[in-house]
Amino acid sequence: MLKDCLEIFSEELRRAEKETGDGDRLVLDTYVPADGTYVLVDSHGQVRSYTIKMDKKKRIVEQNPEDSEARKKICFYDYHSRLVSMDKPQDPKKVIHSNNYLSFWVKQESLENGKLDEAAIDRYFDVLRNPREKYKKPQDRKMYDYIVKQIGDVDQSKLERNRVWIKENIFQLEKWNVLLSGKNYLKIFFEDDEKIYITEEQRYVMTKIFNKNDYNLEIKNEIWGLPNDNLGLNAKKPYMENKTRKLAVSYLITPEEAALQRKFFDYLMNKANLGETDLYFDTVEKKVIAKKKGEMIQSDFKGYFIQIQKGKEVEIHHQDTIVDYKYYLMKPFRYQNVLGLEDKEERYRDYRNKKELQGVIDEVLFSSWLVRNYFTPEEKLSVEGELKRNLVWSREAIFAWLYKGLEVNMDRILHSVCMNMIKNSVQNGYTTKMGQQFNLMCSLQKYFEGGCDMSERYTEIRKNLKEKINGSGECEIETDEEYFYAVGQLVYYFVSLSKSKEKNHSLANPFLVATGNEVIRRRLRQYFMKYNYQINFARQRFNRMYAMVDAYILEKKIDQEYLLGGYIGNNLIYESTKEAKEEI
Repeated sequence: MLKDCLEIFSEELRRAEKETGDGDRLVLDTYVPADGTYVLVDSHGQVRSYTIKMDKKKRIVEQNPEDSEARKKICFYDYHSRLVSMDKPQDPKKVIHSNNYLSFWVKQESLENGKLDEAAIDRYFDVLRNPREKYKKPQDRKMYDYIVKQIGDVDQSKLERNRVWIKENIFQLEKWNVLLSGKNYLKIFFEDDEKIYITEEQRYVMTKIFNKNDYNLEIKNEIWGLPNDNLGLNAKKPYMENKTRKLAVSYLITPEEAALQRKFFDYLMNKANLGETDLYFDTVEKKVIAKKKGEMIQSDFKGYFIQIQKGKEVEIHHQDTIVDYKYYLMKPFRYQNVLGLEDKEERYRDYRNKKELQGVIDEVLFSSWLVRNYFTPEEKLSVEGELKRNLVWSREAIFAWLYKGLEVNMDRILHSVCMNMIKNSVQNGYTTKMGQQFNLMCSLQKYFEGGCDMSERYTEIRKNLKEKINGSGECEIETDEEYFYAVGQLVYYFVSLSKSKEKNHSLANPFLVATGNEVIRRRLRQYFMKYNYQINFARQRFNRMYAMVDAYILEKKIDQEYLLGGYIGNNLIYESTKEAKEEI
């Protein structure tokens, strides 16, 4: 899949080349330099300095003073002066972190603790003066010879000029009004032609572009090596080798392919820095679409998806192929107010696209923990209990449904989550939340399975029970659904009679975990014995409802859904006489 994504990325580079004249603008326009102080030294030795900081909350780069041209120049110089990794430095002691004689990077603290001195400066420039001498292994020297044939030798006069300037000025930058904070980077760039920066970067990168040059092979006068991006293979990781093949490394590519792949991972890192961690590679339009957490493509899509995170390097945490994604729902999702609850926020309406539907599921079921934690490692989740358990269990399937169009088993998964979270809300006394969750469960059931309108079904049950408990003749419960709804009504009524200092819905727990109807009937009798001293003998509604429940013979298994519906819905026993007459 990486190769397919690289092909689409190459199309984006060609598009940028056609539009701007420079394909690298695709990477440079989103490049984020590290926090620190940046110094530009012109050909006359004069200095301009800037501070750059990334606002991690707003995901914007702040520069002081603001200067768009300088920003563009700094991004270019910085991008082409980076080390492949700290394991592959130019300075053997890793005090200086840049890769060529046109730039000089150092941690500001190194100026204070003595790590940076004239010896360190000379050590850095001496390596750059004759790079080939640094490489002792034949394979490393072969890589250097490969690139030096294309770019030529180092400009010794410029190198020495820059060495002198650093020695004379690095320890007295205050004379240029460069004020250091003691934190982050100090990066000095000598202004020069951009082509020279690219050349000197290639001199370094092409010797370090592969994971380890010991793995390189020469085939028909062309060098092939193991890429260095998102892949580790060394003597400490023998398990990464493919022991069943003659060639133990996973795959080999040319230096040109490795350079493209490095540029691709640079692009991914830029996106991660900006918080755009969900990337879609459109195989139809041949373009890359980057989104932040919770954002969705608002059109049909076919292609590849990768989810990235920023670490020491950019990390690909998830990848998949998307065959037929559609943003708009095939049919509107109708969030029904099945229980007839108050709706100040106007939630109960039609939802026509996946973003809206995701928002409802995220807020009502997961208290807004889902969208921001689709890929958060379980041990890093800062939520506990039933919410965490259901989030971890279901989030992968919900993501596949909403973002990839894979709907298999979603009805069963969401129904289980709804039931678990409703019970959790009941146990914790989240009165408003449990009603919203119950309505969502019924609405999702209708959406996936079709069939009868759940709102009408519950309205019919309530109407039948009203007529029976407010009437005077003989009456009986007719269906299992009506029975469990009535049980839920009785449970709520008994709980409401509790004289506990802190009245909790957890008193309903014995009914929510009951595994048989005999357990429910026994518990109802126990609650009746416990609270009957508060029940007026003349309370007809309670008497008639309890008598009907006690007389009913259950035909099927326990249905927790209807029991919860009766418990959460407005209690018919407490309903005013006027309301009851109006609705019957």
